[in-house]
Amino acid sequence: MSVSRDFLEYVLDMLTPLGPITTRKMFGSVGLYFEGQMFAIVSSENRFYVKSDSHTQAQFDKSDCPPLTYTRQKSNGDSKTIALSFYAPPEPILDDRQQILEWAQLGLQAAARVPQKKQSKPSAGSPAAQYRRRK
Repeated sequence: MSVSRDFLEYVLDMLTPLGPITTRKMFGSVGLYFEGQMFAIVSSENRFYVKSDSHTQAQFDKSDCPPLTYTRQKSNGDSKTIALSFYAPPEPILDDRQQILEWAQLGLQAAARVPQKKQSKPSAGSPAAQYRRRK
C-alpha cells in the first residue's frame, strides 16, 4: 500500500504555517521533515503520526494516542510487533489547523532534541578514498 496523495497534500497544506516541509518516501509511508529533521509520518493507512520523546510522551499518553507499529518476522517464524516513537494524535485535530500545528510542534521539539549524527570521513585506506585519489 502507499500513502493517499490527497491525504498527504491535505496534511501538508494544514502544516503550511510551519514553513518549508520536505517529504521522503519510506516503507510505504512518507516522512515529513523540517530543516532536515523528521518530525512526523503519514502512513499508508492515511494516519498522521507525530514524533515523541521523553519530554512529550505524557501529552500523547494523556490523549490515548496509539503508536505507529510494524510487525517483524523472527527467524523462528514468530512475529514481533515493534512500536516506534511516533504517535497518532486524536483524529479530530485533523480538521483544525491550530490543533494540528500544536501537535506538530511537539514533533518538531522532539526532533530537535535528537542528537545529530556526525558524518564519518572515509579512512585513507578505504576503497572509496583510493578511487578518489586515482582521478
